[in-house]
Amino acid sequence: MKLLPSKLRLPKKVLILLAGVIVLTGASGAVAVFVGRDAILGPPEERISGVACTTVLTVRQNRDGQEWLRRYIRAKADDGDMRIKTALRVAGALSNQEKADLYQVVLLDEAGPASRADMRGRAIGAEVLFSREPGKIAGLTAPFQASYAEGAAAENGEFYGERKALKLDEIKGIVTAMADRTDCLDPAAAGEDATASHGEAAAEEPAAEAAHGGGEAEPEEHAAAAH
Repeated sequence: MKLLPSKLRLPKKVLILLAGVIVLTGASGAVAVFVGRDAILGPPEERISGVACTTVLTVRQNRDGQEWLRRYIRAKADDGDMRIKTALRVAGALSNQEKADLYQVVLLDEAGPASRADMRGRAIGAEVLFSREPGKIAGLTAPFQASYAEGAAAENGEFYGERKALKLDEIKGIVTAMADRTDCLDPAAAGEDATASHGEAAAEEPAAEAAHGGGEAEPEEHAAAAH
């Protein structure tokens, strides 16, 4: 004896109701396979604003009457796109918290160097320069300059991928799309002050020996990134 007919036809209204129940009770994952999860829920926040990070050191220096603020951060991001978005987010957060003529964010891998003198060259996974008045900064022709190393970091935290500089329109597009503007976690915030004064920074290395020779990147080195 057949308990159900071989062809069960349900009213259209019932089918619509069942479809709604399925979606609301956990079938959104299956739907996303066909439609695309980003199309339904939007892209994950980290795809827009970068990943979580930790502040390593913040250095404030006075250069010819200008305040330069440099922040070194660490993040675990195997994707160059995520690294530059993280650095841009932190640059924005830093500029909202501190007053300076030039802001610089240097992103290092979690396995990167611990010594400030080694935080240069291949140790840099992404770098951002920002100034509200770029005309006052030698070598800076636009408000933003941003570059990153493609590919994941090596075991020692160094990046050997090709260096890519973003165009200004690309930078503006990334910054405009960001909803998350949070800064990095700062372990020193509750304890010692991680900000080095100009006197401390000057004692470590003369301003004229910065750049690659002295261990720190200068705006003049990255002028092409804004074009």
